[in-house]
Amino acid sequence: MRNVVGALAFLIGLGIGLIGGAALLAYAYQAAGLYPPDEATIKFIARERGWLRDDV
Repeated sequence: MRNVVGALAFLIGLGIGLIGGAALLAYAYQAAGLYPPDEATIKFIARERGWLRDDV
């Protein structure tokens, strides 16, 4: 019984740790400005650099 409770507590802690770690990593990634740009941002940068023409 004690092993079952220990294993269950381990699994619960593992799940909380994984979810919390992923959330913290995602927040840090976004705060550092490293998140991938969306399609509108890519098109804007391409137009600014002359790589994309609107008349095509």
